[in-house]
Amino acid sequence: MDMVKVCQILLQEEQSRRAEGRSDLNIPFRPGDGHELLSDLNRKSFPGYPLIGRLRGLSELCDVLHTLSRSLANDPK
Repeated sequence: MDMVKVCQILLQEEQSRRAEGRSDLNIPFRPGDGHELLSDLNRKSFPGYPLIGRLRGLSELCDVLHTLSRSLANDPK
């Protein structure tokens, strides 16, 4: 799945909701499964939900959202 495209569509939906003056404009984003990294290897966690790996996923998701938000803000549409 093209997660960047999915994020772009969801941010465009937020933008549309904002333009309509809706109060439910924020769509929550969160990372899915994460990889076991660093100290996650020594912790007992549910498969796919290690602490450090999910933080990495959140960081990557925030980077994509930030980049797309800047792109949408500069879009003359």
